[in-house]
Amino acid sequence: MTTARIRVLVPLAVAAAGAAGVAVPALADPALPYGPDTCIQGYVWREARDGDTVCVTPDVRARTLAENANPAANKSPAGGAYGPDTCLDGFVWREAFDGDTICVTPGERAQTKADNAAAASRYQANAPKPTPTAATVTFEVTGSGTVYSIDTDPATARAPEDTPLPWSRSVTVGPDVHLLQVVAVGKTASPGCRITLNGNVVAQKPVGGDAHCIFTIPD
Repeated sequence: MTTARIRVLVPLAVAAAGAAGVAVPALADPALPYGPDTCIQGYVWREARDGDTVCVTPDVRARTLAENANPAANKSPAGGAYGPDTCLDGFVWREAFDGDTICVTPGERAQTKADNAAAASRYQANAPKPTPTAATVTFEVTGSGTVYSIDTDPATARAPEDTPLPWSRSVTVGPDVHLLQVVAVGKTASPGCRITLNGNVVAQKPVGGDAHCIFTIPD
């Protein structure tokens, strides 16, 4: 069974086990469907042999599989210094792995060696993580009437007694900030609250309830 088919059958087997009520262990990281050998976008496994998970472009993979399908191509029918593995003039061993004697052009072997050297950098697990950026947070206290106070975290200037509603304040937070919250103490009404992160509502409570909204930004 080829590695490609194994990759298809494994997820299906897991799904079938789950449907049958069999306990299925959770994946360590859903973002890496094939484990630490998951390629970054735009790359696929080369599969010059079973277990070859060097990540290459789809064109290189297709060429590699075509070469594997005709291993005698570009070899000297009369043999030579390396016996039946002797290449014709102008061709050299591919050397995708130790013992790989597929005969290819020198340019193709050079690319193969370059792909081997770049293997680690093409795995998602080793890809550079995106640089954390600042985020825009809007705290809101909804409803009507006035409050005794409004406090936020990260701390900003407290909204004083008799601040009218509705009220809002936008701040920019850095990647080191994870806890967001707004607390309002109503005076002439029971307010609601809302927290918006980069334009998306992440916490909200209706008017007339507990005006304490809180959200933790994931790492």
